Parts: sequence; structure tokens; C-alpha cells
Amino acid sequence: MDKLRILIITNLYPPQVIGGYERAIADYARLLHHRGHTVLVLTSNTEEYTTNTTDKESDLVVRRGLHLCGEWTKQGTHWFSLEEVASRTFLNRQILAQELQTFQPDVCLAGNIDFLGLELLEKMLADGIPIAHYVMNATPGYISELTPKSQLHQYITCSNWIRDSLKQHGYPVNTTQTIYPGAAVEEFYQTELPPRDHLRIAYASLVMPYKGADILIEALSLLNVGGMEFSATIAGGTLIPEFTQALQEFVESEGMQDKVKFPGALSRQELKGLYQTHNVLVFPSRFQEPFGISQVEAMAAGLTLVTSGTGGAGEIVKHGKDGLVFESENPLDLADVLCSLPVSSTEWERITHAGQQRAMSDLSQLHTIEQLESVLFKLVSIKI
Repeated sequence: MDKLRILIITNLYPPQVIGGYERAIADYARLLHHRGHTVLVLTSNTEEYTTNTTDKESDLVVRRGLHLCGEWTKQGTHWFSLEEVASRTFLNRQILAQELQTFQPDVCLAGNIDFLGLELLEKMLADGIPIAHYVMNATPGYISELTPKSQLHQYITCSNWIRDSLKQHGYPVNTTQTIYPGAAVEEFYQTELPPRDHLRIAYASLVMPYKGADILIEALSLLNVGGMEFSATIAGGTLIPEFTQALQEFVESEGMQDKVKFPGALSRQELKGLYQTHNVLVFPSRFQEPFGISQVEAMAAGLTLVTSGTGGAGEIVKHGKDGLVFESENPLDLADVLCSLPVSSTEWERITHAGQQRAMSDLSQLHTIEQLESVLFKLVSIKI
């Protein structure tokens, strides 16, 4: 068997997204399809999370029939009532059973199953369908005691930090393999590095407190007070509009409104344009990041990565070698690191080149998909 019938199950799928998880799974679906596999995506239709992300694979079959059993709110995750969850779970099992009967997959690639529940995975395992669950969050969406006890089930983690986190929380990781998500580095690659006449700082992530956009804004305020020449773009959507508004009000109060822009969420094409006009990406997350794909995209585009390096994000670069790391939640340290770049243009260029080489050679999606494909074939061979 050299080609597979692959069922992909995930809670959200572009253009309905919250973060990088959904985009990564969509990229894997597209790449597996391009490699000749037959791919069916089964997901929900949750229109309130629709973004301007464009559909790059119009001939890929995506069925949006699943029903989420909860929602994301400003306060965090919220499950619906027990009755509603039971009703939606029943409907999801019926939908899955129908798809299994008509599509007859060889293997399943599971993405984020938050609000979908474990029942769908249990149904497939009971039918003898192997599952590779690509975990890009601290947990797979259920407690460790409920982990499927089947040799047909395997975790893939997006970083060693996630793998260690699973182990710490009691999940079995004996067969777990870390596969870095990688990025579409060929799309973002620029042969010439962006000009380094002054700091042109980009932020490209959700504008949320846990992502640390406020830490960057505070650091920019320190640069402004110190007379450092810079411009900055804070790009990304938000689930808390008042948080973004507070940042904008602070920027105005500090007299930085001509230096700091807030364009909102950007499409992938717009993101490429952002990287063409900036020379530094700041990734100031204050929570333990599973990985951080935007960092790799920016590195490929020739931007210098300045990161808090929390969680799996700390596995992307080494400080002073191919990127720079500052102390998480410390705007003064971030400002100091940013100020160090214009001091030596030669050193700045060296770090940037090394970061770009790291992205292109070690963190490409091509490398990722080859490893992922190998896992899927291995699981199918166990079934056979």
C-alpha cells in the first residue's frame, strides 16, 4: 500500500480558526493530498470563528457536519449543558459512522478535538481504524485516565515540551513521537534580508493577554522614552476587543500612535507583506507555548526572532546563535534585547542569516509531512 485513505478530524478548520493549530492541520491535509493520498476532513461549521484565511485547496473534500459541545469565551472554555452535550455527541457519532461507511479510511489523523470529545476516537478504534493524534496543546483534550488503550493509537507532539507535559500529567508517551509542525518556509522565504536601517518590529499572533502583546507595548514605550528609532505593527485578531482597545489607548497616551499600528487579523498573503516591510519578529508570549509557527515563518522571511522562549517555543532558536531570547514577562529585558540589535549591524545580520538557515533546513513543512506520513504508514501496518 503506497497511498492511504486518510480521515482528518478536527474541531475547527480554515477559514474558521482561532490560532495556529487549525492552520497547521489544514496545511497537512493539503500536503498529504498533494502527495497522492485521498483525504477527507471532518470538522464543524462554527461561523463565528470565520477569518479572512483563504482556501488554498478547493478540491480537498471538507465536511463541516460535526457539532461542538462548547465554546470559547472571554473567560475561557465553556461546555454546554449535559443534555446538549449528550445530544450533540449522539449526532456526531451518527455523522462519523456514516462517513466511515462511505469513505472507509485506512487511518485517521486527529487534530484538536476540544469540544468534540473522545467518543469519536473510541468509535474509530473500535472499528479497527488507527489514529495518530497530533497534540499541539498541553493536553489532548481529555484526562489521562481516559487515554485510549490501543496499539492503534499514537500521540504525535509538536514539541518535546508537550511530550514532557503529557508524561508529567500521566499520559502514556512510550510510543509518542515529536514532530515539529514546521512552516511553509518556501512561501515566506526572501532571498534578500529586510533592510535594517532601524528597528521595524512585527507582532503576528492573537492579541490576547496570554500572548503578551502588552509586554511588547511596554517595551516599545521604553524604547520611545529612550529615543530609539522604531516602528511596530501589532497584527492579529482577538477574542477580547477591549484588551486591544486598551493597548491602543496606551499607545496614544505615550505618543506612539504614529509608530505603532494595529491592522487586525491578516491573511497569509498579508502576513507575507508584513514580513517584507519589517526586520524583527517579537514573540512575547507569557504562557507555555506548545510551539509557535509564526516564529518559523518570520525567520524564513529573514526577520530576526526575539522570543520569550516559553514552553516549546524555546526549542526553535538558541539565544545569540540563530535568534534572541528575553526573560518572559519582562518588558525591560525585551527592550534591552531590542536595543542591542542596531549596536552591531554585522552581528545582527549574522544572527538573522543563521535563523533563516535554521528555518529552511530544519523546520520546513516538507520535513514535517515526511515524518507524519511515516507514522501513518506505520500505524496502518500494525492494523494489517
